[in-house]
Amino acid sequence: MVKTYRKGYMAERELVHKLYGFGYAVMRAPRSGRINLPMPDIIAIKNSKILIIECKCRGDAFSIPKEQIAELDEWIKRTSGTGYIAWKITRRGWFFIGLEKVKENRGNVNKGMLKTAIGIELL
Repeated sequence: MVKTYRKGYMAERELVHKLYGFGYAVMRAPRSGRINLPMPDIIAIKNSKILIIECKCRGDAFSIPKEQIAELDEWIKRTSGTGYIAWKITRRGWFFIGLEKVKENRGNVNKGMLKTAIGIELL
């Protein structure tokens, strides 16, 4: 397994278990970018609340490609769910940034956006 893929896979697995621990029914789409349908990394449901999540495990700023944002939007439209970019920062934990905030910033995610991020317990 390639090191960068393994890092992302391990982060996604960790988040699936955390969400499950908070009472969500959770599904992870392994290698979600490899099929020809829009597919988020994680779908979590609890009490009719649907979370559509794209996971990133990075230490610094990054960008979400337009195509990936469009795929998340498609899922949100079809499910009436809420979209998040889940950003894991090593030794700091998980931060959930609303997809709308990311779109306002043209797909760019940076540490300044952590001010508007929420923790897993507030999802």
